[in-house]
Amino acid sequence: MMIARIVRNAAIFLAALYPCTIAAQMPESEILKNIGNMSGIYTVYPDVHHLRTPAPEGYSPFYISHLGRHGSRWHSSHLNYERTLEKLEQGRSEGKTTPLGDEVYSLVKILAEDARGRYGELSPRGVAEHRHIAERMYLSYPEVFSTDHGRICRIEAYSSNVVRCVLSMAASNERLKELNPEIIIERSSSQRNMDMIFNRPECMKIAKEISKEKNAAYRKCCNPDRLLGELFTDYGFIPEDRRWEMLYDMYMLASICRDVDYLGIDLFRYLTPEEVFGIWSVKNGIMYLQSGPSARFGKRALSDAEPSLRHIISCADDALSSGRVAATLRYGHDQNVIPLAALMGLDGCDTVESDMSKVHDAWCDFIISPMACNIQMVFFRKEGSDDILVKILLNEKETKVSGLSTDCFPYYHWTGLRSYLLSRIEECL
Repeated sequence: MMIARIVRNAAIFLAALYPCTIAAQMPESEILKNIGNMSGIYTVYPDVHHLRTPAPEGYSPFYISHLGRHGSRWHSSHLNYERTLEKLEQGRSEGKTTPLGDEVYSLVKILAEDARGRYGELSPRGVAEHRHIAERMYLSYPEVFSTDHGRICRIEAYSSNVVRCVLSMAASNERLKELNPEIIIERSSSQRNMDMIFNRPECMKIAKEISKEKNAAYRKCCNPDRLLGELFTDYGFIPEDRRWEMLYDMYMLASICRDVDYLGIDLFRYLTPEEVFGIWSVKNGIMYLQSGPSARFGKRALSDAEPSLRHIISCADDALSSGRVAATLRYGHDQNVIPLAALMGLDGCDTVESDMSKVHDAWCDFIISPMACNIQMVFFRKEGSDDILVKILLNEKETKVSGLSTDCFPYYHWTGLRSYLLSRIEECL
C-alpha cells in the first residue's frame, strides 16, 4: 500500500507535465533486486561479463570511437551533507536523537568530512572504473592498439574542461600507455571542446520549465515521518516545510556511498525500498524529460547531442580515409551521453513512453548512464573489401540500433549506419 501511494504521487506529478491516463505502476522485479540500482545516475559502473560476438570471417578491428562519462565522484554540492548534519546536530544538542540517530550522525559526519573540499571531483573508484574500461578495450581489440612492425597507433582524446572529466581521461590514457608505451596520445581539454562534448542548452531550458513541478513532486514523494521517527525522539524542532529534506538528503547520501566505497558505509540500510523507489522514480522521470526521448520534450532534448554525433561521424570519416588515428576517445557527462544514446537510436535508450507514470518500466537512468557509462563504436574491415562493419557497445554490451536492420548483428554496415545517423540528426533540426 505504501509503495503504491508513493508511486501514485510521482505519477500525478509526471502526468501534470504530460497529460495521460494515470495508473500506479509497481516497479519491475529487476529494479528492486538491488536497491543500489535506484541510485540512478549515481550508480557505480557495473561489473562487465559480456560475451563478444566474433566478427565475420576475415574482418579485423582497426578504429574505435568512444564517448563516455566521468567516473564515480563525490556529490557536486555540500548541501546534501550539511543539511543532514545540521538537523542531526541540532537534535543531539537538544538530547532528542535516538541511538539509531547517533549512529547515522557518526556515519554522515564521516561522509561529509571525506567530501569536504572535493565536491564533484573524481573518486578513487572513478579512477579505477576508467582504468578497467580502457584495459578491457585494449585486450578486446588488440589490433587497434598494436604498434607491431612499425605501425603507428595514434589516439586523439578529448574531455570536458571539468576536472573530473580531465582526470577520467588521464586514468584511461595512463592505462593504455602502461599496456603499450609506444601508443601516441594527443589530449585536449578546453572550452573549445564543450559544444562537442557537453552541449545542453535545451536541457537547461527544460529544467527551468519544470522546476516548480519538480520541487513539488519531491515534497509529495518524500514522506519523512518513518525516518524522522527512528532518528529522533521528538523532531518538532525541524520546521515542517523542511522535514522532507531529511529523507531526500539521506537518499542522496546513500546513493553516493558506493562511489566512495573505500569508506565502507551503506546508508541505504536505514531507508526502505519504498522510500528509495519513490524518490528515484521522480528523479528518473525528470532525467527522462530533460535529456531523454520523452514525447513532450524529446526532439529538443536530443538536439543537444547533435554536435557530439556530428563529431563522431566526421572523425570516423577521417579515420577511414586517412588511417591517421586508431581511436578517438571523449570524456564528458551524463547529460550528453543520455541524449546521444537516444539520438543514435540505441535499443532501450530511445523508447518513447507517453504514459509518464510508466517511464520506470520502459526507461531507467541507471541502465543507460551509471558512472563511467560509455558508448563505443568499433570499426572492422576486411582485406580486399570496401565494406566497413561497425559494432556498437553501450556500457560494453553489444547493442541494437532501433529502426536499422542488419544481416550480421551485432555488426552494421557503416554506409547504412552513417546514413541512418545523419537522418536521425535531421529529424531533430
